[in-house]
Amino acid sequence: MDNDTRVLLGIEDQNIKKIHIIKEKHQIIAEAVLDYRPKACPKCGIKNDHKVIKYGWRSTNVKLPRVSEQDVILHLKKRYFKCRECTSYFLAQTSLTAKNHTISRNTQFSCLEKLTEAVSMRHIANELSISSTTIIRFLHSYERDIKTHYDWLPAVMNMDEIKSTKDAKGTMSFVFMDGVKKQFIDILESRTIRDLTKYFNRYSKASRDRVQVLVTDMNYTYPKLTEKVFPNAVVVTDRFHVVNNVVVGFNQTRIRVMKRFAHSSQEYKALKRYWKLLLKPNGELDFINYRKFTYVSDQTTENNWSKPYWVSIKNLITLMKHYRQL
Repeated sequence: MDNDTRVLLGIEDQNIKKIHIIKEKHQIIAEAVLDYRPKACPKCGIKNDHKVIKYGWRSTNVKLPRVSEQDVILHLKKRYFKCRECTSYFLAQTSLTAKNHTISRNTQFSCLEKLTEAVSMRHIANELSISSTTIIRFLHSYERDIKTHYDWLPAVMNMDEIKSTKDAKGTMSFVFMDGVKKQFIDILESRTIRDLTKYFNRYSKASRDRVQVLVTDMNYTYPKLTEKVFPNAVVVTDRFHVVNNVVVGFNQTRIRVMKRFAHSSQEYKALKRYWKLLLKPNGELDFINYRKFTYVSDQTTENNWSKPYWVSIKNLITLMKHYRQL
């Protein structure tokens, strides 16, 4: 029963014992005791060889995450200690809360998670039953971790655009990440060359010189950005956009060739029906099994069927050169 209660309330500290729950009308009250034998005095550091004695209790109320849409308050009775060596006093500490705090770490984590949502701080405060001022204080405590550091940039950066929200400056936003560690770095409201240049110029020259490769799509903005901001970097088009452009170009050529035949002809129907087979990689084609293909008179393999329809690279290049004016 005690272990189930721990899981329900999110209490992992084994020094918290004698957990008892009292159900009230609008909230859940839990009572517990925090007691252990300290290894040393935190003030003078002397080893606890009967030098630290128990010196009564102190009570505090800890705010826990909500359970079943009800507030949970933990009445925690903490052991108070006295050091005989330095005559100092200290209170038992727990991993449930930070030192001198009465709001649990799980509540803080829930607050930070909800801050990623597009809701107001007042809404989050009502959900967690804490004040808006407390939320702002939590946010400021993690400012060092989420604040952009302008003294470092990765050697390989991935850049792309994403659709902006209605309150953004432009219709498309700019996002970039570390291409080696696959970690998100920052997102900007605008992707114009002026805004990107202004933003990246905030970084130190040493960090900008460190960038060696910019992996992007085929947007013309990024080569200009490289000339102005990243003098040592080269722009590399990612393989997705290269393959995508080849596939789109091949399909456009196939359709133009297909339209040169009559709609009732076998060539037209075969090119329209088996377009996926024409895009299939050569290594995945079936070279062994013979079967009947529609609009083809004899049984054949996927490889032999596709040869007359220009699946090989050599014939594809010839085909594109021949029909580039269509």
